[in-house]
Amino acid sequence: MGGFLVFIGSMIAFISVIAFLVGIGRLIFISENKQLSLKIILFSVIAFVIGFGTCAANFTLGNMH
Repeated sequence: MGGFLVFIGSMIAFISVIAFLVGIGRLIFISENKQLSLKIILFSVIAFVIGFGTCAANFTLGNMH
């Protein structure tokens, strides 16, 4: 079960980095709706913290009992 949670946490962290870059790109290049871009950036940072925390809490090196 720990391996599954590490995988899910790392996927959430990876997707949040992509969303962060999309939010920054929208903020810089598409300046129509800055509030939506800021929401995307905020939610991606929150998702990264959740994903990284889940991954780090369930990650183990080797066979540590």
